[in-house]
Amino acid sequence: MNPTDEIDMHLEKNRLEALTDGIFAFAMTLLVASLILPRSAIITVSSPEAFFSLVPDFYHYIIGFFVLSAFWIAHHMQFRYVRFIDRNFLTLSIIGLFFVTLVPFSTSFVGDFTDPFSSIVFETNLLILGLIFFFQWLYATHNHRLVPPEHSGKRIRYGLARSLIIPAISLLGILFSLAGFSSSTMVYMLSPLASYGVRKYFGF
Repeated sequence: MNPTDEIDMHLEKNRLEALTDGIFAFAMTLLVASLILPRSAIITVSSPEAFFSLVPDFYHYIIGFFVLSAFWIAHHMQFRYVRFIDRNFLTLSIIGLFFVTLVPFSTSFVGDFTDPFSSIVFETNLLILGLIFFFQWLYATHNHRLVPPEHSGKRIRYGLARSLIIPAISLLGILFSLAGFSSSTMVYMLSPLASYGVRKYFGF
């Protein structure tokens, strides 16, 4: 790679970071739309009834917000070590951003319907998004393709393990949904514990 190409790569990386930050901010803001009451409910029920009717939506809003926050932090951590990007990494990133923009929809969907299918839609969204982040890091670190040569194998494995937490939890949730559990999204409450366990295992 000549110096001009490297400069271009760095510029491309900065633009991708800006695009990603903007889309995450938009998606996290849009999540709150799932908490809006229909006008018919405002007219026909009292304010306490309306408030408590939003509890399931608020629960899924919290899950969606903090899962997106976790993905944004993961993206930030990845880009601390990625020196530049190439076309393949850019393509993976764009696909990942597509699934980020779907999170407000899947969050609203699982809040509106209590059947297992709606949970599967939400969990599949996060499963795919998590796998894309995993493959991004795998691609970037394979033979130190996009990360510095001195980047340790232990830190690379730690990043891969962290990237698999949400996909693993999502898969567990899907299995619970297929078994008929309507509250399978509660499995995401395991995420902080899993993150702590992975961090302790790798000594970070």
